[in-house]
Amino acid sequence: MLNLSVPLTPKNSGGPLLVLIIGRISTEYQNIENIDASYRYVEKFLQESYDGPLEVKLLGEQASGMLTTRASIQEAESLVAEGKVDLVISEDLGRIYRNPRHQYDFVQNAVDMGTRVICLGDNLDTSDPNWEVVMGAATLRHGLFIPDTRRRVRRTATHSFHNGGLVQKIRYGYRKLTKEEAAGGHFGPKGLRIAKRPECTPIILAMREQVIRGRPFTAIAEWLESEGVETGPYVTCGCWTCRLVKDLLRDPILSGTRTFRDTIFEPIFRTGHHRRRKNAEPESSYCPELAHMSRDEQQSLWQAMDKKALRSSEASKRQHKRRNISRSRSIWPGQSATCGVCGGLLYYMGKSLRCKNSLANAHKPCWNHVQVPAELTRQRMVGWLMEYVNQSPNDRQLVAETTWNIWKRAYGRSDSLQAAAQQKVQALERKADNLARAIAEGGELDALLRELAAVQAARDDTVAHQAEQRNKLEVVQGPHSMEQLEQQLGDVVRSLISTSYEFADVMRQVFPEFVVWPVQALDTTQIRPRARFTLRLDTFDSSSANGHGVPSEVHGVLDLFDPPQHIVHIDACTDAKQATPRASLREIARRLDISYMSVKRALDYGRRMKQLGLVEPYRELRSEPKTASRWRKRPTRRQTSE
Repeated sequence: MLNLSVPLTPKNSGGPLLVLIIGRISTEYQNIENIDASYRYVEKFLQESYDGPLEVKLLGEQASGMLTTRASIQEAESLVAEGKVDLVISEDLGRIYRNPRHQYDFVQNAVDMGTRVICLGDNLDTSDPNWEVVMGAATLRHGLFIPDTRRRVRRTATHSFHNGGLVQKIRYGYRKLTKEEAAGGHFGPKGLRIAKRPECTPIILAMREQVIRGRPFTAIAEWLESEGVETGPYVTCGCWTCRLVKDLLRDPILSGTRTFRDTIFEPIFRTGHHRRRKNAEPESSYCPELAHMSRDEQQSLWQAMDKKALRSSEASKRQHKRRNISRSRSIWPGQSATCGVCGGLLYYMGKSLRCKNSLANAHKPCWNHVQVPAELTRQRMVGWLMEYVNQSPNDRQLVAETTWNIWKRAYGRSDSLQAAAQQKVQALERKADNLARAIAEGGELDALLRELAAVQAARDDTVAHQAEQRNKLEVVQGPHSMEQLEQQLGDVVRSLISTSYEFADVMRQVFPEFVVWPVQALDTTQIRPRARFTLRLDTFDSSSANGHGVPSEVHGVLDLFDPPQHIVHIDACTDAKQATPRASLREIARRLDISYMSVKRALDYGRRMKQLGLVEPYRELRSEPKTASRWRKRPTRRQTSE
């Protein structure tokens, strides 16, 4: 065990020695008790080396030592950077990091902050004047393990694959074999750990025929679901999807060819993660006993799939409003509204939102098919929010400051963006002129023409984008100062909530709960949406809400639809009838400036509410209604044509 030449001492004389012990295991197959064993080894060393009081923090987890995003190592680096640790100690340097690059960073950063680092297995102690020499030897030793381990794992995996093993996740139509079944050789070569399920062959061949006939993959998935065909054992969603059908039919195992290492994972040393790349030449092994179809049949299937993909790619080249926008970015209430019945997210379906589990072939079907108008929801919620914050100058000021910061970032850089776009256009035009001159002087024609076409296409795209941005800015008439924004705060919030992804992120924090429930009137089968939500203004500033005596959470309810006229005037019609019992319906209608039929319906509705003991005209549905208009399943255009 390491002998300390310099005794352990805390930075705060008289205080406890603040110790951080780091442990780690690499894979889930290792025993988690290995971390505890390394802790005990280090704790025993501390007891033998230090007699004073100790304050020990243990940080360990199961994760690759190449990763920089491990929760434990990030916490350790934060504590060291804040100077809250006297000593970082581990069994060896590999417990902290495997990558020599990050090993040096961690140790040197700790030394800079006056924190001592000890790695017992490497004889590393940064209080030793020669610690850098020991550090170099330790990083070399641990660095040599990485390529050696990688090479050994690859060699073993390849050998196992060619001997029938390394059967991982299997697809529909196949099953894994036990060691005893594989050794018998009844399903193929001895040692083969996978076997074909012959009863699945007719289904797979029928899928092939449908693809060749031009039937969409989605329709094939719906057909499989309607036939009750089970998915493979590793399908997490539990149902057939377009992607699942395509992946199955693309797998060469259907014609008897097993493949391995289809995807190459290249390490990203900066983060420890991996970059995926399709392998053009994977390991392969042909076994005719696994074939559901011949190689020629699968080749013709792939050609049909390639033609469909080509048509799809040509259609995808058309401009779309969400082109180059990540799926994680959506306008509020996207990725915020949830279904009150099943708890699932509401997905955009055109201009409305709908529970994802109410869609066809949902893994957990939900009976709530109510559709939420997105724009009406945004405007109703802005109106409610402004009415609430206007009651408190502090809350209004807080909302105004946040809105102004987002507004400046969204529209304040318009001049610089336009200037940068103009410079790019000019640079592309100069490049196009140079290429045109080179062509005229007799340069390599084909290459120059291709490059000229690419430059001209880039210029056209830039000009189109510049014009689009200019049109947007001309439409937007917003404030130019904080004072102007405070005067038109409601209008600016209404504009941002409908256009800004950044403002949508803020709204998801301000309204952490936004649950949509279906409600139904007493005189109709139509179902409408109602929102129950929670407001958290303290997400803007931890001192804003509680600091001014305002509750941190406010709960609200809003109907996300326009109620019919007779329900709006129930109270007014009832009061008018009670004030003048002998007044006719037409007299009450003239007084309220509505139709007499609306008066009649309002009075009937009020009597029905009184009989049922209700105080509000809509009932929240907690179970599936017997009848609901517009919820009946209608055949799709594809089903009708078929």
